[in-house]
Amino acid sequence: MKQLKEALTAPAIRTAQPDGVAALTGRTLFATQLINGDAALPARGSFTRVIGALSTGITVTVAGNQVTLTSHGRTWATLTPTAVDVFLAQIKAQEYSFSQTEPIYLTFVHLTGEKFDFYVRVSGGRAGKYLVDHPQKLPVHDVLGIKALALGDTEPELIRAINDHGYDKLVADTEVAFLGADNIARGYQLAAVTPH
Repeated sequence: MKQLKEALTAPAIRTAQPDGVAALTGRTLFATQLINGDAALPARGSFTRVIGALSTGITVTVAGNQVTLTSHGRTWATLTPTAVDVFLAQIKAQEYSFSQTEPIYLTFVHLTGEKFDFYVRVSGGRAGKYLVDHPQKLPVHDVLGIKALALGDTEPELIRAINDHGYDKLVADTEVAFLGADNIARGYQLAAVTPH
């Protein structure tokens, strides 16, 4: 994962680029949802259809050994990655929001292939945990070893479990160890660090 810190702290790309995935190289793509089999995370509950109709963001769908990026209901790109790194980043959201009392987590998926090398950011940590537990045919690398942790079934349970375990312990001795000391939210606008 070359230039990882730069990719995570640069403003995320939020729309499909005319130049295709080549424009994403070394950057982070902000995805509004990751769909993996029957799971769609973050969950949208009873507002799924309304949010889907109004959403202008990117949806990432995992099927077999492929990842499809969809924008405005149309396929933008279908990729077959040769490597997929999954990790969670802690966002000290309480530094930015009075309603937040503890750190929250974002999922990052590093997709690498012959002609692409970029990161996908999804709100919440459950998307990452689910992808690690259900990789389908993707070559998933669990960077933090979260597969071995009991992180519950909901986002609040995941947050509590990681905070109790200690995020610093999770990232220690990994290539993302700097995330234990650096609040990468500084690189995002406030609207981009709160889960939706």
